[in-house]
Amino acid sequence: MELLTVKEVAAYLKTTRQQVRKMIQSGELYAVQVGREYRVPLDALADWLEGNR
Repeated sequence: MELLTVKEVAAYLKTTRQQVRKMIQSGELYAVQVGREYRVPLDALADWLEGNR
């Protein structure tokens, strides 16, 4: 399972890290917490993209 950082997800979606964190906090985008940081599984990002076509 490949994990992406919030920064990597933000760059991929061409948005801000703050927006990605809001999506995680609201439950819109699944992420796991590793220490104080969040990591987004690549599969979760793909699922989110499929649902937002």
